[in-house]
Amino acid sequence: MPTGALHVKSHVAWLAIMDLVCLVLGGVVAVAVRLTPDEVPEYVFRHLEGWMIFFGSVLLANYLAGSYRIQYTFSRFNLVVTWGFSLIFAFLILSLTTYAWIRIILGRGVLLLSVAVYSVAALTLKLLIYRRLFRSDRLLSRVLVLGSGKWARRVTTILESEFVLPAHRVVAWVRLSGEPVESDDAGGRRPPVLEVRGQEFSQVLRDRQVGLVVLAPDNTRQGDVFYPLLRRLRYEGVEIMRPLHVCEVYDGRVPADLIDEEALMNVSFSTGFPIVSQAKRVMDIVIGLLAVVLFLPIAGVVALLVKLSHPSAPVFYRQVRVGQFGRPFTILKFRTMAPDAEAGTGPVWSAKDDARVTVLGRFLRQFRLDEIPQFINVLKGEMSIVGPRPERPEIMRELEKQIPYFAERLNVLPGLTGWAQIRYPYGSTVEDAWRKLEYDLYYIKHLSLRLDLQIVLSTLRVVVFGKVFPRTPPARLPP
Repeated sequence: MPTGALHVKSHVAWLAIMDLVCLVLGGVVAVAVRLTPDEVPEYVFRHLEGWMIFFGSVLLANYLAGSYRIQYTFSRFNLVVTWGFSLIFAFLILSLTTYAWIRIILGRGVLLLSVAVYSVAALTLKLLIYRRLFRSDRLLSRVLVLGSGKWARRVTTILESEFVLPAHRVVAWVRLSGEPVESDDAGGRRPPVLEVRGQEFSQVLRDRQVGLVVLAPDNTRQGDVFYPLLRRLRYEGVEIMRPLHVCEVYDGRVPADLIDEEALMNVSFSTGFPIVSQAKRVMDIVIGLLAVVLFLPIAGVVALLVKLSHPSAPVFYRQVRVGQFGRPFTILKFRTMAPDAEAGTGPVWSAKDDARVTVLGRFLRQFRLDEIPQFINVLKGEMSIVGPRPERPEIMRELEKQIPYFAERLNVLPGLTGWAQIRYPYGSTVEDAWRKLEYDLYYIKHLSLRLDLQIVLSTLRVVVFGKVFPRTPPARLPP
């Protein structure tokens, strides 16, 4: 999660506290059941280092998997996946520690019972109470927006989205001098519009218990009169944000309307790619080798089915794509289209219900099975596990003409999966490509192994259910 958004961090901390309480409860119940209630203090004290390693491993794994951040979208499947990952991670750490110390640091029976109690308690809280708790009035973040135009409405739509947890409520818009008020028929909720003078602003915030102010005028110069006051409020503890920051924190993207040379320079200054790239390469090789071994049986079955569906056609489909820094490479996929599908059309986008795709091909594409051979591209260093999806040279040239800064995606290795792939549904238009660029730029700016892990875990939803997060992206305003 980007730095800032201090008003949210205290709310998100409740997630870690909930996990810690469930872990302690699991430990106490496990010892009491396996031994006796009277022996709980002595057992806990004698195995204190074991409990600390176990609890710390679970909390660390949940942090790495993205459990303790703003939820861009609520997914019960993802909650279960992160729960499973945290336990696997904790067992691995405990096993390594036990082997290094050459002694059992936690009894097996106590540990397994503790895990069972923790799992029931944590999953019950997260699956049944989590959403209700973080949409309650007690934990609601109250927001005031400086502005009353299109950006004020867009910010309000993002902050009040049902997919964002913890929930936010925009209590008012403040109309700036000379700024029109967005009409009610523009879609979405329009909060009360206030006419506030500088000296009245602090009282408005106190009366409405505002913890976040978003500076969102359509004309950036219109909010200048409030700057001195906003700086003082910032030092008093009131969080101040701009639309760019709101889109990044709550929607996970860099909005196309705000992309310019200065914004892209900030992306290049913020990205951790120069440092993270070497670690990513090591992880790509490790995961690529494991994937080749694990997916070999599935790949064999898929290859046989593809061959039987079109005996005269090759099993693999080879296509030139644009890689990092514009270097072309040949991508490998299992064939999903009929032979000579582009003979009459030339290179074109594949539509969602493309008639050229075979029945088997639709199944393979839905669950990403056609992309298994691309692990070979990963091992060769042409692709990464996580990154922007590579485009064909012909389509890339067209998109560069129509979408400013589209080539910025080429500064990192393309990936098997990516932030745009799990955040935006399948697209085959210039508008879709523009939207995906917003998510790709966010990924580049916030590049880290932790974000890569969250993307890989979220990709399981696509593989299992064959679909991305169930949300409708807001429409892009014309530049």
